Amino acid sequence: MKRIWAMVLAFLLVVGVLASGEVVASLLTTIVGGTVTVVVGDGSLWLYVNSLDLNKTDWMGIGEEPYLDAIDYHLFPDDNLVVTADKDYLEGDFDFANSGKSTETIINVTVQIYGKNSNTKTLEIHVWNSSSWTSLGEQVLSSSYGWVNYTATTVLDTWAKIDGALMYLQTPQVSGDCGTYTVDCARLQVYYNSTS
Repeated sequence: MKRIWAMVLAFLLVVGVLASGEVVASLLTTIVGGTVTVVVGDGSLWLYVNSLDLNKTDWMGIGEEPYLDAIDYHLFPDDNLVVTADKDYLEGDFDFANSGKSTETIINVTVQIYGKNSNTKTLEIHVWNSSSWTSLGEQVLSSSYGWVNYTATTVLDTWAKIDGALMYLQTPQVSGDCGTYTVDCARLQVYYNSTS
């Protein structure tokens, strides 16, 4: 009997009659017995900079705080930003919007910076994970605005850490001219999986 139900279910799935995960789970429970986890789907969030506490103030701020929010970066990229042409300068601490999540499985977390450097030099990012500062390393900025990704999955591995995350920017110690750093936006990109 289970074999017949399995063939019926396979046929219905192939022709697209079943669109609801709950219906599939109900049929699977009938066929195999027990509990079936229904994958509701993958999701992603962009959590933009929400505020700035000015603990590190080496860079020059242009426009209004928090400078790196999402309001204008793609429309008016020179209105609210931070800029420096100096080595080993720090700017922060920036925090991010709250995720509103607590039970979803975190798949990947990335700090994304929208900026540029006139000499295509690197920029280092540091993240607070509720107990300590961790460097996410350095990434090269291009000479025109673009997004640069810093992997933070192991540092921000819980929703509590994501919601409490802080970030600051640091120009590296380099020989010669470090170029002009301009950063206009920052966000956390979180990929997650929801199950029920």
